[in-house]
Amino acid sequence: MNDTDAPQNPSDSGSPRRDRREGRTRRKKGGAITAGVIVLALGAYAAVDAYDLVPGLPSVLTTEPQVEVQTVPTPQANAQQVPAPASAVDDSAPVPTQIPKTIDAVLKDSKVKGFGLEVRDGLSDDVLYAKDETKPRTPASVTKVLTAAASLSAIGGEKRLATTTDFDADTNTLTLTGGGDVLLSAGDSDPGSVNGHAGLRTLAEDTAAALKKQNVTEVALNLDTSRYVGEDFDSGWERVDIAKGVITPIQPIMVDTAYVGSKNAEWRGRSEHPAKDAFSIFEKELKKTGITVTEAAAESDSENSSESADPKELARVESATISEIVEYALVHSDNVVAEVLGNEVAIAQGKDGSLENGPDAVLEALGESVDLGRTHLVDTSGLSYDNRIAPHDLTTVLQASVVADDSLAGLVSYFPVGGLTGTLHDRFLDEKNASGVVHAKTGTLSTVTSLAGGVLDAEGRYLVFSIQIDDVDKDKILEARKTVDDIVTALANCGCR
Repeated sequence: MNDTDAPQNPSDSGSPRRDRREGRTRRKKGGAITAGVIVLALGAYAAVDAYDLVPGLPSVLTTEPQVEVQTVPTPQANAQQVPAPASAVDDSAPVPTQIPKTIDAVLKDSKVKGFGLEVRDGLSDDVLYAKDETKPRTPASVTKVLTAAASLSAIGGEKRLATTTDFDADTNTLTLTGGGDVLLSAGDSDPGSVNGHAGLRTLAEDTAAALKKQNVTEVALNLDTSRYVGEDFDSGWERVDIAKGVITPIQPIMVDTAYVGSKNAEWRGRSEHPAKDAFSIFEKELKKTGITVTEAAAESDSENSSESADPKELARVESATISEIVEYALVHSDNVVAEVLGNEVAIAQGKDGSLENGPDAVLEALGESVDLGRTHLVDTSGLSYDNRIAPHDLTTVLQASVVADDSLAGLVSYFPVGGLTGTLHDRFLDEKNASGVVHAKTGTLSTVTSLAGGVLDAEGRYLVFSIQIDDVDKDKILEARKTVDDIVTALANCGCR
């Protein structure tokens, strides 16, 4: 895949300016920033971001030199919410006028040129620094910021996705229906987990118990995946990336996002047919309960497949909340979960759940509150080089989340935390003002590095930022990432009056 030319609309910048949206609702002075830090009791871990999955994994987009990340398959952690960084100043406090001077010094020393960035005061929405902020660029996994925000706004943070079984007594057919949960486990439901919150063994056992109450011990078994329509694999993705664990066909039922192979392996690929794999696991668990399966009907991908039937729901298992799933997608930079969320946003917007509808639905869900006129999405995970987002548009979404009083308010708190979690676990480690304080989503492709999130500065002012660069020479990508980190560290260290 090759980069395409982004529309150019750079603005003169380098000095503070105010850029307020007319009519935007703000919190009262002194409003707290809703952010949180995930504390790992079992040690730090790293999550994958775009194509930088594991050291040495071959990929057409792997950087040279390789951007090394430590990878622990299927990380498990005991997490708790702790008080978040919150602005100690309100929007009447003096504006930090020295931020441009501070950032310009970092950019001058960098060996890489061409960054686009914007920094805003989280509460007041004052634009404190802007450089080429309206030029859309390839964002990589920073795309997930928009997908996450749209999911929280359109679906709602407390919503859960249900996997159900329905029984038609007239035809003696049991149907396993995928409801969008791709974080199912093969075993028992685990209420304390996000990945594995709902389990197929639990669903099978509950289904069997309901069947036996009706004196039914023999059924035909069917799979319904009609929740999502159209193609399940975007034409811009590479099918070889399925084996690399980057992506899988997007279907409304999966176990562990379709990962296959040992969880102890250095890295794992994903399945070519995740829904059928989940179906096979469910059938096996159902048979263990003493239910005989006389035939396995063909997979249903049509809403009209059971028009003549009158099925009744027998059992269901429900996923973690959308808020928890969003956090999982952001911390792990999971492309599969992000694409599923895009489909679910489309459904919440009254459209068919599909890869075609997901990107537009994400933009429509956010369009009522933020200006995304320059943004162009072709997927909702950031895998495509054809996605375009401007730094200004990203910080608009971030600032909106800071002053929100609904599900969107949690957005920044769900990002990886500098020096602690996800794709930031090994960044900002030695920066005392930034480590544990920076909440940001990373974006990495072979010629792209980006970071968008929030940080508390040395005087207690909460800042949101978006820093992006694309079309970077592969041998300079590490230097580009260092420049990004240096800018954010400078913000964390800065009172900048």
